[in-house]
Amino acid sequence: MRTLAPSTPAPTRADEVSGKGSATDSSDFTSHKLLSPVALADEQARAHLRLVQSKGALVRISGSLLPHETIIIDRRVMILAGRETPTGREYTVTTSQILVDGVYSLFRAIWDAAVDLDTYLRSNVPHLDADGCMILKALGSGLTDELAAQRLGLSLRTYRRRVAELMAKLEANSRFQAALRAGELGLPR
Repeated sequence: MRTLAPSTPAPTRADEVSGKGSATDSSDFTSHKLLSPVALADEQARAHLRLVQSKGALVRISGSLLPHETIIIDRRVMILAGRETPTGREYTVTTSQILVDGVYSLFRAIWDAAVDLDTYLRSNVPHLDADGCMILKALGSGLTDELAAQRLGLSLRTYRRRVAELMAKLEANSRFQAALRAGELGLPR
């Protein structure tokens, strides 16, 4: 979900997006992206949100399920977009002020209860025991698996299993992503 609002205290534009939109460079409004944790499923999605945030967008993560894309323009027009299908998307457009105001109020309620992206990522830090920290340091050292296993006093098979477990905890698809995610979470490497 994304809201486009002017820099004044009372927003006049809202745009709820599922996570594919981008921040705008216009200075007359601030983009607000409200997403569920599903939007952080992979490193590419996290990188996109960090980029959008670096361009001035406010990004919050909500525990609420946000299944559809909703765009509210100047609090006068609302567009509801269905999910992507092989035949395209279905859109519903309304200028009914009652509907627009109602959806905007729901957006604000969810926004106010959500947490900003950085806070969410910091609070979503997986617990690493001493072995996990040693494996993470070994990964960061650039040693081969054989040498890292030997230095840690583990069999090669055990070392690789623990690397795989660590990658799963960090929600990483590669060792490189694991290192990025560890840095993003502030874990010692």
